[in-house]
Amino acid sequence: MTTSAQNDGAPIDPSGSVPRLSPLGDRAFLARFPSEHEAAAWAAAVTAMAWRGVVDVVPAYRDVAVFADPDVVDLEGLELHLRALVPSVGQAAIGRRLVIPVVYDGPDLEVIAGQLNVTLDEVVACHTGPVYDVFAIGFLPGFPYAGWLRPPLAGLPRRRSPRTRVPAGSVAVAGRQTGVYPGESPGGWHILGRTPLRLIDMAQGYFPIRAGDQIQFTAITADEYEARLHERL
Repeated sequence: MTTSAQNDGAPIDPSGSVPRLSPLGDRAFLARFPSEHEAAAWAAAVTAMAWRGVVDVVPAYRDVAVFADPDVVDLEGLELHLRALVPSVGQAAIGRRLVIPVVYDGPDLEVIAGQLNVTLDEVVACHTGPVYDVFAIGFLPGFPYAGWLRPPLAGLPRRRSPRTRVPAGSVAVAGRQTGVYPGESPGGWHILGRTPLRLIDMAQGYFPIRAGDQIQFTAITADEYEARLHERL
């Protein structure tokens, strides 16, 4: 038997701003927003409702996918509630702040410093300064697309010639974003350093980073890297 989504206290205001909502297959909806932070706040509001039959809420940049079980929830009723849902003032994304240690000895570090006319320490300080929002997970399982980089580090184009092999744990930048390669892969981003942490475990289904989390990078020494090698995030 299906049940309609219920309002359990989150603010629903039909006169407020309405997401651009469209069907996503036969059991999901896709909501689009003008900015990443609006999408994250709305995703947090949907998650906080804990509606029966909503099985997952997945933000990715300015989009949010809401997946539902049509055997449990009335999809038409759910759609009406999703269209009317307005996040509370100051509603924040539901996620964790994750600290990722990095030894900054990457093969592109000196090249980038030279291109930007800054010192190596300034590149490191620029990368470790912000707390980054994780906007999406792709192109590999567990790869976080996080932003935004600050000037002068922001805006670097991808490498003209992608590497055929980027080691697992490589911390890299391109455009306005930064990320960590969870496994060995080809890649065209600029490698600043490497983390000793193990970011995924395919066999055990371990994927600790999710869209909506935040990442802060912190510089460590080579000795600290060796001491923490293969430690889980």
